[in-house]
Amino acid sequence: MLFSPFLVSQAQKRETSPGTTGTTSEDERSKKMKKEDLVAKGLSEEHAQIAVDAWNEAVKGFVPKDRFDEVSGKLKEANSTIETLKKDNSDNEELQKQVNEYKEKVTALEIASANTVKEYALKDKLKEAGVVDADYIIYKQGGLDKFTFDKDGKPVGIDDIVKPLKESSPHLFKTEPGADYRPAGGGTPPAKNPFAKDSFNLTEQGKLLKENPAQAQVLAAAAGVTINV
Repeated sequence: MLFSPFLVSQAQKRETSPGTTGTTSEDERSKKMKKEDLVAKGLSEEHAQIAVDAWNEAVKGFVPKDRFDEVSGKLKEANSTIETLKKDNSDNEELQKQVNEYKEKVTALEIASANTVKEYALKDKLKEAGVVDADYIIYKQGGLDKFTFDKDGKPVGIDDIVKPLKESSPHLFKTEPGADYRPAGGGTPPAKNPFAKDSFNLTEQGKLLKENPAQAQVLAAAAGVTINV
């Protein structure tokens, strides 16, 4: 069974009001994407649901358009190759082997596209929790597979992961502009964040960069400023 999580069924392209001509807008097509239409095109119930879920996440902005187009293009190319080989070379054992290899490629792309949706949803959730570098947190936890997701691909239990990290590694999280900074290793923190708008101080910035560049980088990030240390 050929399948693409980002497939917009041909049925959608034909959806117009009775007695009218033309096609619906992009927004209308995304809203009208239905599992039944995909099942009618030959997908299984399970794959149709995954496709609808992935599409819904994509149109909500979880996945950047360039990444969406990249994965979608690869799936389209692989599926097209499979159909051509099956049609023209049904009696050729070697080429049928190649068909199976392309099927495996499609399966791998399906998994990759589903993981892409999960990854961006997870990063958004971590950023909402105040994480400065979501990629680093994911890496430290052991990768995407170490996180739990619901049936819609949304991360769950993030608070249970973030809470102990805030206590043990506060530098991994944003601090309120102007708030005191307490480094995990001790030391005397500045009274205010010298990079924050309401407590901006070039002298303190220079002193901090010289004495504690790591702390300076964290405070700058908390204030929305990027510095090279």
